[in-house]
Amino acid sequence: MDKYTDADWNWDFFKELVDDVDENKNIIACISCGKCVGDCPASKISNFNIRKIIQKILRGDRSVLKDSDIWFCFLCERCKRVCPKENINIPLLILNLRNESFKKGYGPKYNDLTKYVEMSERFLTNGTVLDNPLGKELPQDRVDELNEICNFARIKYVFKASKNKKQKKKK
Repeated sequence: MDKYTDADWNWDFFKELVDDVDENKNIIACISCGKCVGDCPASKISNFNIRKIIQKILRGDRSVLKDSDIWFCFLCERCKRVCPKENINIPLLILNLRNESFKKGYGPKYNDLTKYVEMSERFLTNGTVLDNPLGKELPQDRVDELNEICNFARIKYVFKASKNKKQKKKK
């Protein structure tokens, strides 16, 4: 585990996220046990590591908004269920980070989005992104919600990509 001194921590970014979504204040209780990462389907097929994301937030490292990692989370809430601490809502934190990323004009890179859409489609059609399922299937309302999120991302970025292609053709 990385070692940090008091000088490494900057609470400004954390405070902004807490002002935006009050429930984010609970990430301060994270004990970095790793259960969330060990149980996460996204971490098994990508570089997604919520512990590293939380450390960046607490250090005030806003580069997390540009990172591809925040786009690989499936919002399946497995992390929330296995966390030994109460009221740490990682999916809500990820949604907040994605919103902040959009506000800053970053969003996912096109290649990352393509991978994300492929993983999401497998997840939505097969109920898993891995060959061996990690547990019980999601309830239908959760699958519907994930499908809506995937459609939003796909529509927004497919539209933007086609618009950029048209502009390039005109030149």
